[in-house]
Amino acid sequence: MKSPIYQQIHEIIRLIPVGKVATYGQIADIVGGCTARMVGYAASAIPFDSDIPWQRVINFQGGISTRSG
Repeated sequence: MKSPIYQQIHEIIRLIPVGKVATYGQIADIVGGCTARMVGYAASAIPFDSDIPWQRVINFQGGISTRSG
């Protein structure tokens, strides 16, 4: 079972439109009470076969952070 904060982060990521991106920090600001690192942990917990567009979340340098697995 995912934690409520992860669920909230995943829902916000799901709302990022096609052709748009958001930073980990921007998502953290929207959620409130979490950090960019927490958003990164939540994004890394998204299963590879999920429809959540994790690739639309970028780091502060404008790049896509790599996923392990």
